[in-house]
Amino acid sequence: MTTATTAQQRLHHALDALGRTARPGPAVDGCGHCYTPAQLAALSGPPDLIPDRLLHSAAAKSPAHWTDFPTLYRRLAPRLLRQLTTRTLAVDGPLIAARLVAAAWTDWHRADLVRDVLDAWWPATLDDPAAPAEEVLATLAVATGTVTPWLTTWSATRTPTADRHLTRTLDSWLHDARLPDLHLGFHRELPVGPETVAWLLAQPEDRIGPEQRYWLELSLRG
Repeated sequence: MTTATTAQQRLHHALDALGRTARPGPAVDGCGHCYTPAQLAALSGPPDLIPDRLLHSAAAKSPAHWTDFPTLYRRLAPRLLRQLTTRTLAVDGPLIAARLVAAAWTDWHRADLVRDVLDAWWPATLDDPAAPAEEVLATLAVATGTVTPWLTTWSATRTPTADRHLTRTLDSWLHDARLPDLHLGFHRELPVGPETVAWLLAQPEDRIGPEQRYWLELSLRG
């Protein structure tokens, strides 16, 4: 069994465990200008039966649109996280992370199952050549309020795929001149520059090539 298969299986198991908590909830009360009574009724029903377009709209709306935003988001989270981690959600991951924080997900009943999904998603991302690692990192960091454990896992994952993800992500950061004042998130709300720069400089030479290291060090002089 390959490492990639193991990582993907762990993610699928975590998603299935979280999915088993999905239930219909209390009547959803939200913005009457944005949603019809029928749409609010659909949001109150089984999460798996909510049409994707309505689900994605509700996922992106600000908390001010809802009377009880945390309860709504807790009910939608299993399906949202499944679509987010399988790249079928038409909403930016960092925005979903911001909404999870606004819904105080760490205080939810069985928040441990949400954490299990987040913990499993990053190794699966690093093993998937097609995964958007930069966006996933931002999503995880914002959702948990820290970039530290995700960088630690990246350091420990010495595979060609994880290294290619690092090369592409660092290229993006350097191209956009975001180092050392790096902020992650949909609203660039999480400052991680000093920690991320220190982590990058500590990476071995065979992981960050001479050209990237040159531009990294040059960016720090400015």
